[in-house]
Amino acid sequence: MFTLSTTHVPATDLGYLLHKNPNRVHEADLTFGKARVVFPKADESSCTVAVLVEVDPVNLVRGKGEQGGSLAQYVNDRPYVASSFVSVAIAEMFGTAMSGRSKERPELATTAIPIQVRIPVLPCRSGEVAIRELFEPLGYEVEVRRHPLDDQFSEWGESRYYDIHLSTTQPVSVVLRQLYVLLPVLDASKHYYMEKSEVEKLLTKGEGWLPAHPKKNWIVRSYLGRKTGLIRDALEQLANVEPELQVQEAQVDEQLVVPDEAEKTRARSLHDLRHDRIVELVRQMAPRSVIDLGCGEGRLMAKMVPIKGLEKIVGMDVAYYELEKAERRLHLEDATPARRERISLIHGSLMYRDDRIAGFDAAAICEVIEHLDTPRLAAFERVVFECAKPRAILLTSPNREYNAVFGDDEEFRHADHRFEWTRAEFSEWAERVAGEYGYRVRIEGVGPEHTEYGAPSQLAVFER
Repeated sequence: MFTLSTTHVPATDLGYLLHKNPNRVHEADLTFGKARVVFPKADESSCTVAVLVEVDPVNLVRGKGEQGGSLAQYVNDRPYVASSFVSVAIAEMFGTAMSGRSKERPELATTAIPIQVRIPVLPCRSGEVAIRELFEPLGYEVEVRRHPLDDQFSEWGESRYYDIHLSTTQPVSVVLRQLYVLLPVLDASKHYYMEKSEVEKLLTKGEGWLPAHPKKNWIVRSYLGRKTGLIRDALEQLANVEPELQVQEAQVDEQLVVPDEAEKTRARSLHDLRHDRIVELVRQMAPRSVIDLGCGEGRLMAKMVPIKGLEKIVGMDVAYYELEKAERRLHLEDATPARRERISLIHGSLMYRDDRIAGFDAAAICEVIEHLDTPRLAAFERVVFECAKPRAILLTSPNREYNAVFGDDEEFRHADHRFEWTRAEFSEWAERVAGEYGYRVRIEGVGPEHTEYGAPSQLAVFER
C-alpha cells in the first residue's frame, strides 16, 4: 500500500484531483487481485488517500507449471510490498488524474500543492542511496527507515525493505506519474512481460521529468526489464528531447552581447534562437520544399508553415512518440487534404538510405548529430550528403566551449550527447564533409556571443 496526503486548503480538493469521492470506498478488480482506494482522513485542513493492493498469490502462478519448485512459486513478497502491482493499481484507479485533467478543478490540476507520500514497505536491493538518487533530483525531501529482517532477532541484520516518507510541492498528476515509474524501478522486478508498448508508457509517464533526470539511463534499464531492444528504443526517443537552455541576461556576464538589441526585452530559449535563425535562412533561400530531419515534436516545422512559396514541408524522426506529438502540434489529425499534401510526417532513421528524403531543396538538421555515436557519423554523412543530397543543408550542433558560460560541471551539455565539438572541431568536420560531397559551407554562431567562448550553438550552412 501507499498513502498520499496534502495540507492544501481546502484539502478535500484532493478528491476532485483524484476523481474519487472521499466518502466512499473505491474498488477495482485486477488480473492479479483487487485494488481499493479509501480516505482515512478528509477535512478542510488535511486529506489522506490510501491505495491498498490485494495480491492473490495463487493467481500469480496459475498456469506456470512447476518451474522453480511448487513452494517457491507460492512464497514471495508480492502481497506485501510496493511494486509493479501498485503501479498497475495507480493506472487503474487514477488514470484520469495522471493525465492532469480535472473537470471540477481545472486550474488546480496543474497547480503545485504540498504533498506527502508514505510507502511503508518498499523493496530495494540497491539500498537507501538509490532511493535518494531517484527522488531527490525531482525535488522530494526523503526520509528513509530500513526494516530489520526480524524484530525479535536483531543479529540477523537488516532487510532490503524500506519505509519511506516523501515530501514535495508538485501537481498531483506529476507525483502519480513519478510513482508509477519509480516504484517498479526500485523493486527491479516487473510481474508481466515487457513488450514495445512499455516504451510508450514510460515516455508518456516520464514526460516533463525523465529526460533531465540524472539517473535516466538506470531508470530506463530497470523499468524495461533490461530488454536491450526496448532500452535502445526508449533512449533514442529520449535523445530527441533537449532541455531548453534559457538565454537570459541574468545568466551571462557583461562580456556577452546579444546581437539583436530588441531581444533584450524578453528571455528566449536557445531552442527558439536556433529555430528562428533556420527559418530566417529558409526565407532567404526561398526553397519550394524542405525536410526537417530529426523533427522531434514539430516545433521547427510549425514555424516554417507560414513561409510563402514553401509548397512541401516534411518531418522525419526515429521516434514514433515524437511524431505523434508533432501530428498534434501541426493539427494534422483533422487537416484538410490540401494541408496534408503540403505538410507530412514520416518515420525513419538517418542511419539508412531512404529515397523518401531525397530531392528536397533544403534540409534542416537541428541539434541531432551530437546524439549519434561517432562511429555512426560516417553513415549519417552518406545518407544525408550523398544519397538525400538536398540543395541546401542547415545543420546545428552545440559549442562545447560555451558550456563554461552555463556553468556546466558535466562533460556534456546533455546526458544523451555522445560528443560535443569545439568551434575548431565543428569547422574541420563541416569543411571535410563539404569537400567530399561537393558542397560549399559557411559557419556562424547562434545565440549571444562570448568574447572568449563564442556562441552557444554552431550553424553550418551547406549549399551546392
